[in-house]
Amino acid sequence: MAGISSNPNSPRQKMINLMYLVFIAMMALNVSSEVLDGFELVENSLQKTITNARHRNEIAWEELDFYYKTNPDRVGEWHTKGSEVKRQSDELFDYIQDLKVQIVKKTDGKDGDIHNIKHKEDLEAASRVMLAPVIGEGKILREKLEAYRSLMAEIVADTAKVTVIESVLNLRTPSKGGITAGNWETALFENMPVAAAITILTKLQNDVSYVEGEALAYILSGVDEGAYRINDVRAMVIPNSQIVMQGTPYQATIALVAVDTTQHPRVIVDGNELPESAQGVYTGSSAGIGEHKFSGEVQITGSDGSPRSYPFADSYFVTEQTATIAPVLMNVLYENIDNDIEVAIPGVPSGSVRATASVGTMTQKSGNVWTARPPSNATKLDITLSAVSGGRNLSMTREFKVRPLPPATPFITYKDAAGTTRKFTGGSIAKRYLVEANGIMAAIDDGILDIPFTVTGFELVFYDSMGNALPEVSQSGAFTERQKTMIRNLARGKRFYITNVRANDPGGKAQRLATIEVIVN
Repeated sequence: MAGISSNPNSPRQKMINLMYLVFIAMMALNVSSEVLDGFELVENSLQKTITNARHRNEIAWEELDFYYKTNPDRVGEWHTKGSEVKRQSDELFDYIQDLKVQIVKKTDGKDGDIHNIKHKEDLEAASRVMLAPVIGEGKILREKLEAYRSLMAEIVADTAKVTVIESVLNLRTPSKGGITAGNWETALFENMPVAAAITILTKLQNDVSYVEGEALAYILSGVDEGAYRINDVRAMVIPNSQIVMQGTPYQATIALVAVDTTQHPRVIVDGNELPESAQGVYTGSSAGIGEHKFSGEVQITGSDGSPRSYPFADSYFVTEQTATIAPVLMNVLYENIDNDIEVAIPGVPSGSVRATASVGTMTQKSGNVWTARPPSNATKLDITLSAVSGGRNLSMTREFKVRPLPPATPFITYKDAAGTTRKFTGGSIAKRYLVEANGIMAAIDDGILDIPFTVTGFELVFYDSMGNALPEVSQSGAFTERQKTMIRNLARGKRFYITNVRANDPGGKAQRLATIEVIVN
């Protein structure tokens, strides 16, 4: 019997060598679970950003549609452009969504669910769907994105916005290890784990939603507000209130519905012209109780140089004094914070008026301003005023709704070239502003509320040249040294995400805040 050959070129040895090479290759291609989890984190953050962007776009579209229904002749051209933007965006967004479904079903079978991917590490599924000869979807996706980018640039005739759109939908082939090879689709999807491929496609959906928003914003800016109002020009009286207290002047704004900002109309009330400094605000007397009538006209010069006159007439009522309870900042009260409430009973000194709350606390701040602090989980709060005047006991109660505080907005503060403090909430920003910033702050600042939150932690998610997510965590509101180092190393045009922002409201209640996308200039 012949002995077993040790010749390295024997069929058996060749098989062993081949199996070893396959094993080494499998080890080299193995993707760690931490990296896959990082992709899932970025995917969830992108989905939240997409939800907010699509909601914003829907509001913009509804506003444009309203203008069109008000005056279709004048807004028709803009409405047609907006319809095309919405149609093309929805079609491209849905096409990308279908690609995600195809990839997941390719790896998990016909029952595959993109929200619960079982084989995230699969390196074949994305290539088979996107790069297969003849039927590969990658080239089709690139062509659709290029066509969409060209259409949006054509509709948005604004150089600055076109530059932004072309930057967002940048289809240049990314490099790997500093070497650019192959085409765009191959660079993105060849040997790419399913988790990474899905995140890449979600990022493209986010880009489409962003560009759609830019296009709709441009279209709305082009709709001349006068274009849908000027077909019904009339003088209008806009009173602050048609019922006023005795001793309090009546005020009303008198203006044309369609306004020409190049000239100031003459407003004549009961034969007397209002001074230009009044800006159309008429102040009437409240000396006598009962109805007070007034009339006049608004005069303006037409486009042909001839004067035009628009008459008006209105009335208001003066009533006896009554007790009032009015919130200083809002129509509802928010739990776990001090809500300023202005309380007064006319004719009664503020020091003699007492205010009590049915739940929580009620504290006098100064004069007739009190603070109401509802407790957590309260849904309503009754405020009762009481006083003694002229030997009579006066009392009145008003019910207020109680709401939790709305979500805060995370931001980065920096000083611009003029030394003015700015708040950055997303988009493009110079690298030096990021490096000079201390960290992440958060507050509710919507023009009505101005309530600071305490940031307790956040993450920065970067991407390497292979598209791998590199999360860096801070356990406070300040940037860590490693986070700042990674920001310093970013090239212009690169982006990262500030996600998983955690903050406490003034009452100590924790919130998880929205993700910020940062593009480094």
